[in-house]
Amino acid sequence: MRIIAFIFFLIAPMLVFAQDPENDSFAPPPGEYIASAWIKDNVSAQTTDYSGFIRISTVPPSSSGPVVIAQAEEASIIDGWVRVIGRFTIPEGVTSFSLELVPSATGSYFDDVRVLPFNGSMKSFVYDPLTQRLMAELDENNYATFYEYDNEGGLIRVKKETERGVYTVQETRSSSSKTSN
Repeated sequence: MRIIAFIFFLIAPMLVFAQDPENDSFAPPPGEYIASAWIKDNVSAQTTDYSGFIRISTVPPSSSGPVVIAQAEEASIIDGWVRVIGRFTIPEGVTSFSLELVPSATGSYFDDVRVLPFNGSMKSFVYDPLTQRLMAELDENNYATFYEYDNEGGLIRVKKETERGVYTVQETRSSSSKTSN
């Protein structure tokens, strides 16, 4: 049960991060980084071999060439999605880097794409655009905790995504007693 929060990646699959001296825009300093994402290939039957991947290139080019972040040999597949995670280095003298989401031959969906320093941590939150309720919280390992609500807005279920699948960790039932006059 993934929530596709980064729809724009399906339209513009390459992001370029560069230093703009006039605007002092975002550019990561040299060092070790982690890139991760969830990928689902556009196939009718669930597969265990995903061919979508992330490619990271630098300008000027790194002596080792682009870094490819793909499915690990023993990656867990959760509801048809596989988490890819990898480490890469931005060397001294790099003026920009690009992160390219490369789909499989049948097409791929990419979700929860992250780039962060190797020794950093990140949490993300997904809110329902109509009700403003918290729908999901993504932890430091890019696994989600999903929140489900009843029609009155009360929390009824909390599910946690793990390497072994999605599990219900809390479920609440409530009712109002009806009195007859």
